[in-house]
Amino acid sequence: MVASGDGRKKAKRGWLGLVLAFLFGLGIATLHISANPLIESVEQGATLDWRFRLRGPQAPPNDIAIVVIDDQSLGRYGQWPFKRAKLAEAVDRLTTAGAKTIGIDILMSEHEGELTGSTNRLTPGEAQLIASLKRHGRVVLAMAMLFNNGSPTGGAGQDASDISLRVVAKPAIGAVKPLTADGLLQPLPEFQQVATVGQVNQQADGDGVTRAQYPVIAFEDWFVPSFPVMVAAAQQDLPIDAIALSLDGKLSIGQESIPLDYDLGLALNHLGPAGTFMTYSFLDLMENRIPDALLRNRVVLLGGSATSLGDTFQTPFDPTLPGVEALATGVANLLHGDSLIRTNEQRAVEAVVIVALTLLAWWLGLRSSGPRWGLAFNALLLTGWLAFAQIMFVMEHRWVAVAGPSMAIVMGAALGAIARMVLERRLRSEVERQRGNLAQYVPPTMVDTLADRATPAFDEREQMAAVLFVDLQGFTHASESRSPADTAHFLKEFHGQLEDVVTAHQGIVAQFLGDGALALWGLPQPRAEDAALALACARDMLLRLARWQPNNPARVGLHYGPVAMAQLGGRHQAQLAAAGDTVNVASRLEAAAKATGTILVISDDMVSAVRALGRDDLIKGLISRRDQPVRGRDKPISYWSAASCAELA
Repeated sequence: MVASGDGRKKAKRGWLGLVLAFLFGLGIATLHISANPLIESVEQGATLDWRFRLRGPQAPPNDIAIVVIDDQSLGRYGQWPFKRAKLAEAVDRLTTAGAKTIGIDILMSEHEGELTGSTNRLTPGEAQLIASLKRHGRVVLAMAMLFNNGSPTGGAGQDASDISLRVVAKPAIGAVKPLTADGLLQPLPEFQQVATVGQVNQQADGDGVTRAQYPVIAFEDWFVPSFPVMVAAAQQDLPIDAIALSLDGKLSIGQESIPLDYDLGLALNHLGPAGTFMTYSFLDLMENRIPDALLRNRVVLLGGSATSLGDTFQTPFDPTLPGVEALATGVANLLHGDSLIRTNEQRAVEAVVIVALTLLAWWLGLRSSGPRWGLAFNALLLTGWLAFAQIMFVMEHRWVAVAGPSMAIVMGAALGAIARMVLERRLRSEVERQRGNLAQYVPPTMVDTLADRATPAFDEREQMAAVLFVDLQGFTHASESRSPADTAHFLKEFHGQLEDVVTAHQGIVAQFLGDGALALWGLPQPRAEDAALALACARDMLLRLARWQPNNPARVGLHYGPVAMAQLGGRHQAQLAAAGDTVNVASRLEAAAKATGTILVISDDMVSAVRALGRDDLIKGLISRRDQPVRGRDKPISYWSAASCAELA
């Protein structure tokens, strides 16, 4: 079977919307998986922050404490940076209290003051601090990675071999280029001999909010671990050799594997605003006002929070979170495995979901029973995805994309709505075209009924109806002298005359029967005045046809009674019909007119129905004939008749 051209066009139009929706979804998925800055800014700056706020602050772990150099401490000890001897005293107090791991978020890359004696490489305070660091044995010092040639001497010639990871896997497929620095700002070498080192760089997003830390930053061929990584490893009694990085997005600290983001970042699971962690003043530490039990076996981070130090970062919970508390967040995430999960594999899955959501939203917009329903269904789809993302965020610490999927749903819904409007416009045009075609084959009063219903309301309905048969006298004889084309033209004109007069009297021509026709009153709904309308039509019809063809008078048979209105025929071809004896009687009355040489014969029942309506004027000129034999009927029929148009005028 060969498809028609119209069918091929419809199929093509149907596939076009699907292909467009797929291409839009694929485009959004590509932007998502490539970390397009526009989508990422929405994902981070809007959707992630409201997820934190919707979840609210959470209780911090009990194994991390912070000692801050606050405004009160600076007021007491006067200058910044503090003397190394003062820091040494703080380390000793923490050692005495039983702190398991100490992290000092203070850069100590230069000597303090003037060195005394040409052979001394350290000040007394520095020597005191080294001794304190050595006594504790588990201290992590801060260093910084420099970018854009920010090192005072540039990056050339600097050695990071002692502070870089020993185990770095570089897979051939899926490897990501890490964030790369061009300089180092390390603690004094003597400090590094008695303590470990980690970089404290905090990278803010484009809107200035810190949402991630980089566990490893590259420098030349080395990979320098972060301060939180080194603190977490020390707290678990793990050396730097136990830390491994795979450039496809995995960080291992001992047996714990930590998934990293697409750019090897650690998405921070922020716990709350400043003060969320157990936080104590440096002054309280120095004056022994912190019970040892609050520090014992814990990670203790020492850093600044004083206003003048300016070491603050903006987070979803706090516009001025102290840097040491941001580092504490990273330590907590690493120690307890509750950093936000957002991997390359997850991005790939989300890209597939984005395409699927676009297609689903398009389908909902297209297939819904109306634009409002399409909008409602897609609103539910969007709400469902947002709820799913929030549940995964709270329950699984998984950062599920929202910006890309939301854009996919909105775009898919818009495409679906547009497609539906185009479809509805096309359907309206098709309906009008079909109505126009239908009007050529059925009476105008029936067009809406047949076009709007799969099964007409009158199908197999029993009711009262008026049935009229009309036949043109002498047509067969006259056709002998006409060509087939002339005969067709004559019949077409004749049928037009019948249609005009029947329609004018609110009837329908159910069938054209060559030189005759069958007309009905009672479709699409029966009316009380059907009998009067039918008789008035019969009178006007005979007068009109007599004027049109005076040499070929017409004959009419008319009856009023019960019928079954039905759409008869097969599955593919049907016609309107009235079934029942009333139809047979009307046909026999038309035949009786021929036999008796009259032009109009109507049944007694028709006359009774017309009189009941008070239309005795329609009986004028008719003569009652009682108990007349009618061919094809066993019993005689009483009817009324008129012999000529003069009796009807």
